[in-house]
Amino acid sequence: MNRLRHQDGFTLVELLVASAVSLIILSATLAVFESMMRQFAQVDSQGEVETRARQGADRLARQLRNLASPADIITNIAASTQPKSIDRDEPFDLIFKDVADVAPAGTLNAANVRRVRYCLQTTGAVPGSSLTASPSNGVLWLQSQTWTTADPPAAPADTSCPGPGWPTRELVADHLVNAADARPLFRYSGDAGVVSGTTAEDRERIARVSTSLLVDTDPARAPGAAELTTSVILRNQNRAPLAAFTYTLLNPVTCSIQLNGSGSEDPESKPLAYEWWIDGVKQTETGVVVQKAVPKGAHSYQLKVYDRARLVGASPPENQTC
Repeated sequence: MNRLRHQDGFTLVELLVASAVSLIILSATLAVFESMMRQFAQVDSQGEVETRARQGADRLARQLRNLASPADIITNIAASTQPKSIDRDEPFDLIFKDVADVAPAGTLNAANVRRVRYCLQTTGAVPGSSLTASPSNGVLWLQSQTWTTADPPAAPADTSCPGPGWPTRELVADHLVNAADARPLFRYSGDAGVVSGTTAEDRERIARVSTSLLVDTDPARAPGAAELTTSVILRNQNRAPLAAFTYTLLNPVTCSIQLNGSGSEDPESKPLAYEWWIDGVKQTETGVVVQKAVPKGAHSYQLKVYDRARLVGASPPENQTC
Protein backbone atom coordinates (compact mmCIF):
# COMPACT_ATOMS: atom_id res chain seq x y z
CA MET A 1 0.00 0.00 0.00
CA ASN A 2 2.77 2.49 0.87
CA ARG A 3 4.55 1.79 -2.42
CA LEU A 4 1.37 2.45 -4.39
CA ARG A 5 0.64 5.65 -2.47
CA HIS A 6 4.11 7.03 -3.24
CA GLN A 7 3.31 6.60 -6.91
CA ASP A 8 0.24 8.84 -6.60
CA GLY A 9 2.42 12.04 -6.96
CA PHE A 10 1.50 15.50 -5.57
CA THR A 11 -2.00 16.50 -4.78
CA LEU A 12 -3.61 19.50 -6.48
CA VAL A 13 -3.37 21.54 -3.28
CA GLU A 14 0.33 20.81 -3.01
CA LEU A 15 0.87 21.85 -6.62
CA LEU A 16 -1.05 25.08 -6.09
CA VAL A 17 0.97 25.88 -2.97
CA ALA A 18 4.25 25.15 -4.76
CA SER A 19 3.17 27.31 -7.71
CA ALA A 20 2.20 30.16 -5.39
CA VAL A 21 5.52 29.97 -3.56
CA SER A 22 7.38 29.92 -6.89
CA LEU A 23 5.44 32.97 -8.11
CA ILE A 24 6.23 34.83 -4.90
CA ILE A 25 9.92 34.03 -5.21
CA LEU A 26 9.92 34.95 -8.92
CA SER A 27 8.07 38.22 -8.24
CA ALA A 28 10.51 39.14 -5.51
CA THR A 29 13.43 38.32 -7.78
CA LEU A 30 11.96 40.39 -10.61
CA ALA A 31 11.27 43.27 -8.23
CA VAL A 32 14.87 43.21 -7.02
CA PHE A 33 16.09 42.96 -10.62
CA GLU A 34 13.84 45.83 -11.71
CA SER A 35 15.04 47.96 -8.78
CA MET A 36 18.65 47.23 -9.66
CA MET A 37 18.03 48.10 -13.31
CA ARG A 38 16.37 51.38 -12.28
CA GLN A 39 19.34 52.20 -10.08
CA PHE A 40 21.76 51.32 -12.86
CA ALA A 41 19.79 53.49 -15.29
CA GLN A 42 19.69 56.36 -12.79
CA VAL A 43 23.41 56.12 -12.12
CA ASP A 44 24.14 55.95 -15.85
CA SER A 45 21.87 58.93 -16.57
CA GLN A 46 23.34 60.89 -13.66
CA GLY A 47 26.82 60.12 -14.93
CA GLU A 48 26.03 61.37 -18.42
CA VAL A 49 24.46 64.56 -17.11
CA GLU A 50 27.38 65.18 -14.73
CA THR A 51 29.89 64.64 -17.55
CA ARG A 52 28.07 67.14 -19.76
CA ALA A 53 27.86 69.65 -16.91
CA ARG A 54 31.54 69.19 -16.08
CA GLN A 55 32.51 69.80 -19.69
CA GLY A 56 30.40 72.97 -19.69
CA ALA A 57 32.01 74.19 -16.46
CA ASP A 58 35.48 73.52 -17.89
CA ARG A 59 34.64 75.50 -21.01
CA LEU A 60 33.35 78.41 -18.95
CA ALA A 61 36.56 78.40 -16.91
CA ARG A 62 38.69 78.47 -20.07
CA GLN A 63 36.70 81.39 -21.45
CA LEU A 64 36.96 83.34 -18.21
CA ARG A 65 40.73 82.84 -18.26
CA ASN A 66 40.69 84.24 -21.79
CA LEU A 67 38.94 87.49 -20.90
CA ALA A 68 39.35 90.33 -23.35
CA SER A 69 41.80 92.89 -21.98
CA PRO A 70 40.98 96.61 -22.05
CA ALA A 71 43.21 97.30 -25.07
CA ASP A 72 41.44 94.53 -26.99
CA ILE A 73 38.02 96.00 -26.33
CA ILE A 74 38.62 99.67 -27.05
CA THR A 75 40.36 101.08 -30.11
CA ASN A 76 39.05 104.63 -29.85
CA ILE A 77 38.74 105.59 -26.20
CA ALA A 78 37.30 109.04 -26.87
CA ALA A 79 34.42 107.61 -28.88
CA SER A 80 33.80 104.47 -26.86
CA THR A 81 32.44 103.39 -23.55
CA GLN A 82 34.83 102.38 -20.81
CA PRO A 83 35.98 98.78 -21.20
CA LYS A 84 34.62 96.24 -18.78
CA SER A 85 35.11 92.53 -19.32
CA ILE A 86 32.06 91.66 -17.19
CA ASP A 87 28.79 93.04 -18.60
CA ARG A 88 26.32 91.27 -16.28
CA ASP A 89 26.91 89.62 -12.89
CA GLU A 90 23.63 88.08 -11.79
CA PRO A 91 23.41 84.87 -9.71
CA PHE A 92 21.99 82.95 -12.70
CA ASP A 93 23.11 85.14 -15.60
CA LEU A 94 26.73 85.94 -16.50
CA ILE A 95 27.85 88.02 -19.51
CA PHE A 96 31.50 88.74 -20.26
CA LYS A 97 33.86 89.43 -23.17
CA ASP A 98 36.51 87.01 -24.30
CA VAL A 99 38.63 86.52 -27.41
CA ALA A 100 37.40 84.11 -30.08
CA ASP A 101 39.82 81.78 -31.85
CA VAL A 102 39.44 82.84 -35.49
CA ALA A 103 38.79 86.37 -36.75
CA PRO A 104 36.84 86.83 -40.00
CA ALA A 105 38.68 88.41 -42.94
CA GLY A 106 38.43 92.17 -43.23
CA THR A 107 37.12 92.71 -39.70
CA LEU A 108 37.83 95.94 -37.85
CA ASN A 109 37.57 93.97 -34.61
CA ALA A 110 41.27 93.15 -34.85
CA ALA A 111 41.48 91.27 -31.55
CA ASN A 112 38.31 89.28 -32.41
CA VAL A 113 36.62 90.11 -29.12
CA ARG A 114 33.19 88.58 -28.62
CA ARG A 115 30.53 88.68 -25.93
CA VAL A 116 29.59 85.42 -24.16
CA ARG A 117 26.57 84.71 -22.01
CA TYR A 118 25.80 81.83 -19.63
CA CYS A 119 22.24 81.82 -18.27
CA LEU A 120 19.92 79.38 -16.50
CA GLN A 121 16.46 78.63 -17.93
CA THR A 122 13.99 77.59 -15.23
CA THR A 123 10.60 77.85 -16.98
CA GLY A 124 9.00 76.88 -20.27
CA ALA A 125 9.81 74.50 -23.07
CA VAL A 126 13.49 74.01 -23.87
CA PRO A 127 14.14 75.00 -27.52
CA GLY A 128 15.26 72.10 -29.69
CA SER A 129 14.48 69.55 -26.99
CA SER A 130 11.61 67.61 -25.47
CA LEU A 131 12.58 68.90 -22.02
CA THR A 132 10.58 71.37 -19.97
CA ALA A 133 12.62 73.65 -17.75
CA SER A 134 11.71 74.15 -14.09
CA PRO A 135 13.50 75.22 -10.91
CA SER A 136 14.32 71.54 -10.26
CA ASN A 137 15.29 70.95 -13.91
CA GLY A 138 17.26 74.04 -14.88
CA VAL A 139 18.95 74.26 -18.27
CA LEU A 140 22.24 76.11 -18.70
CA TRP A 141 22.65 77.92 -22.03
CA LEU A 142 25.71 79.37 -23.73
CA GLN A 143 25.03 82.29 -26.09
CA SER A 144 27.47 84.51 -27.96
CA GLN A 145 27.58 87.78 -29.86
CA THR A 146 30.29 88.72 -32.35
CA TRP A 147 30.95 91.87 -34.38
CA THR A 148 33.27 93.15 -37.11
CA THR A 149 33.20 96.83 -36.16
CA ALA A 150 36.04 98.49 -34.26
CA ASP A 151 33.91 99.13 -31.19
CA PRO A 152 31.63 96.58 -29.53
CA PRO A 153 27.85 96.90 -29.75
CA ALA A 154 25.80 97.12 -26.59
CA ALA A 155 24.98 93.86 -24.85
CA PRO A 156 21.41 92.65 -25.52
CA ALA A 157 19.26 94.00 -22.71
CA ASP A 158 16.73 91.15 -22.76
CA THR A 159 16.93 89.05 -19.59
CA SER A 160 14.97 86.01 -20.80
CA CYS A 161 16.97 82.80 -21.13
CA PRO A 162 17.81 81.91 -23.80
CA GLY A 163 17.50 85.50 -25.02
CA PRO A 164 16.43 86.44 -28.56
CA GLY A 165 19.12 89.11 -29.01
CA TRP A 166 21.96 86.60 -29.28
CA PRO A 167 22.89 85.15 -32.70
CA THR A 168 24.01 81.77 -31.36
CA ARG A 169 22.95 79.49 -28.54
CA GLU A 170 24.01 76.09 -27.25
CA LEU A 171 22.60 73.89 -24.50
CA VAL A 172 25.46 73.28 -22.04
CA ALA A 173 23.90 71.38 -19.13
CA ASP A 174 20.50 70.28 -17.84
CA HIS A 175 18.92 68.79 -14.72
CA LEU A 176 20.34 71.62 -12.60
CA VAL A 177 18.59 72.19 -9.26
CA ASN A 178 20.32 75.45 -8.26
CA ALA A 179 17.13 77.49 -8.49
CA ALA A 180 15.11 74.98 -6.45
CA ASP A 181 17.81 74.91 -3.75
CA ALA A 182 18.24 78.73 -3.88
CA ARG A 183 21.95 78.21 -4.65
CA PRO A 184 23.49 80.78 -7.03
CA LEU A 185 25.02 79.39 -10.17
CA PHE A 186 27.61 82.18 -10.20
CA ARG A 187 29.27 83.98 -7.30
CA TYR A 188 31.54 87.01 -7.56
CA SER A 189 34.25 88.38 -5.32
CA GLY A 190 36.98 91.00 -5.30
CA ASP A 191 39.88 92.13 -3.15
CA ALA A 192 37.45 93.27 -0.43
CA GLY A 193 35.31 90.11 -0.43
CA VAL A 194 31.95 89.17 -1.96
CA VAL A 195 30.60 91.39 -4.74
CA SER A 196 26.80 91.27 -4.64
CA GLY A 197 26.00 94.52 -6.45
CA THR A 198 25.27 94.62 -10.17
CA THR A 199 26.22 98.19 -11.11
CA ALA A 200 29.10 99.10 -13.41
CA GLU A 201 31.16 100.11 -10.38
CA ASP A 202 30.47 96.75 -8.73
CA ARG A 203 31.53 94.85 -11.83
CA GLU A 204 34.84 96.69 -11.91
CA ARG A 205 35.65 95.20 -8.49
CA ILE A 206 35.17 91.59 -9.59
CA ALA A 207 38.42 89.67 -9.49
CA ARG A 208 37.09 86.11 -9.18
CA VAL A 209 34.09 84.20 -10.55
CA SER A 210 33.05 80.95 -8.88
CA THR A 211 30.67 78.49 -10.53
CA SER A 212 28.59 75.85 -8.75
CA LEU A 213 26.48 73.38 -10.78
CA LEU A 214 24.06 71.25 -8.72
CA VAL A 215 23.18 68.25 -10.91
CA ASP A 216 20.36 65.84 -10.03
CA THR A 217 18.44 63.75 -12.55
CA ASP A 218 15.86 62.69 -9.94
CA PRO A 219 15.50 65.18 -7.07
CA ALA A 220 12.79 63.02 -5.45
CA ARG A 221 15.21 60.13 -4.88
CA ALA A 222 18.40 59.71 -2.92
CA PRO A 223 21.25 60.46 -3.22
CA GLY A 224 21.20 64.26 -3.36
CA ALA A 225 22.54 66.51 -6.08
CA ALA A 226 26.16 66.28 -7.19
CA GLU A 227 27.97 69.62 -6.92
CA LEU A 228 30.51 70.60 -9.58
CA THR A 229 32.46 73.71 -8.62
CA THR A 230 35.17 75.81 -10.21
CA SER A 231 36.71 79.17 -9.42
CA VAL A 232 38.63 81.42 -11.80
CA ILE A 233 40.73 84.49 -11.05
CA LEU A 234 40.14 87.08 -13.77
CA ARG A 235 43.59 87.93 -15.02
CA ASN A 236 42.53 90.62 -17.53
CA GLN A 237 39.50 92.16 -15.85
CA ASN A 238 40.11 95.91 -15.80
CA ARG A 239 39.39 97.50 -12.43
CA ALA A 240 39.31 101.15 -11.44
CA PRO A 241 42.50 102.57 -9.89
CA LEU A 242 42.73 103.71 -6.28
CA ALA A 243 43.55 107.36 -5.55
CA ALA A 244 45.49 108.33 -2.43
CA PHE A 245 47.66 111.36 -1.64
CA THR A 246 49.44 113.13 1.21
CA TYR A 247 49.35 116.84 1.99
CA THR A 248 52.44 118.63 3.30
CA LEU A 249 52.65 122.31 4.29
CA LEU A 250 56.15 123.35 3.16
CA ASN A 251 56.07 127.00 4.20
CA PRO A 252 53.32 128.41 6.45
CA VAL A 253 54.33 131.99 5.59
CA THR A 254 53.92 131.68 1.83
CA CYS A 255 51.39 128.80 2.06
CA SER A 256 53.59 126.66 -0.14
CA ILE A 257 52.23 123.11 -0.16
CA GLN A 258 53.12 119.74 -1.60
CA LEU A 259 50.59 117.17 -2.81
CA ASN A 260 52.02 113.67 -3.31
CA GLY A 261 49.87 111.07 -5.12
CA SER A 262 52.46 108.27 -5.12
CA GLY A 263 50.20 106.26 -2.80
CA SER A 264 47.76 105.74 -5.69
CA GLU A 265 47.79 102.42 -7.49
CA ASP A 266 46.30 100.58 -10.42
CA PRO A 267 45.18 96.96 -9.76
CA GLU A 268 46.68 95.91 -13.09
CA SER A 269 49.90 97.91 -12.43
CA LYS A 270 49.31 100.16 -15.45
CA PRO A 271 50.48 103.80 -15.70
CA LEU A 272 48.17 106.41 -14.19
CA ALA A 273 47.24 109.97 -15.15
CA TYR A 274 46.86 112.40 -12.24
CA GLU A 275 44.27 115.14 -11.91
CA TRP A 276 44.39 117.54 -8.95
CA TRP A 277 41.41 119.48 -7.61
CA ILE A 278 41.49 122.37 -5.12
CA ASP A 279 38.23 123.79 -3.83
CA GLY A 280 36.37 121.99 -6.61
CA VAL A 281 38.52 123.48 -9.38
CA LYS A 282 40.71 121.30 -11.59
CA GLN A 283 44.33 122.40 -11.55
CA THR A 284 46.70 122.60 -14.50
CA GLU A 285 49.33 120.49 -12.74
CA THR A 286 49.21 116.81 -13.73
CA GLY A 287 52.24 115.27 -12.05
CA VAL A 288 52.29 112.63 -9.35
CA VAL A 289 53.88 115.24 -7.03
CA VAL A 290 52.74 118.86 -7.14
CA GLN A 291 54.16 121.88 -5.33
CA LYS A 292 52.38 125.24 -5.40
CA ALA A 293 51.32 128.20 -3.28
CA VAL A 294 47.71 128.65 -2.24
CA PRO A 295 45.93 131.60 -0.64
CA LYS A 296 45.81 131.65 3.14
CA GLY A 297 42.80 129.97 4.68
CA ALA A 298 41.00 126.64 4.53
CA HIS A 299 41.01 124.63 1.31
CA SER A 300 39.66 121.32 0.07
CA TYR A 301 42.02 119.00 -1.84
CA GLN A 302 41.19 115.98 -3.97
CA LEU A 303 43.03 113.67 -6.35
CA LYS A 304 41.54 111.78 -9.29
CA VAL A 305 43.58 109.15 -11.12
CA TYR A 306 42.81 107.56 -14.48
CA ASP A 307 44.09 104.32 -15.98
CA ARG A 308 44.80 103.95 -19.69
CA ALA A 309 41.16 103.03 -20.34
CA ARG A 310 39.96 106.14 -18.47
CA LEU A 311 38.55 104.29 -15.51
CA VAL A 312 38.75 106.75 -12.63
CA GLY A 313 39.50 106.52 -8.94
CA ALA A 314 38.86 109.53 -6.70
CA SER A 315 40.15 110.18 -3.20
CA PRO A 316 37.84 111.63 -0.55
CA PRO A 317 38.18 115.45 -0.31
CA GLU A 318 40.67 116.47 2.38
CA ASN A 319 40.32 119.81 4.17
CA GLN A 320 43.48 121.63 5.25
CA THR A 321 44.15 125.14 6.57
CA CYS A 322 47.22 127.24 5.91
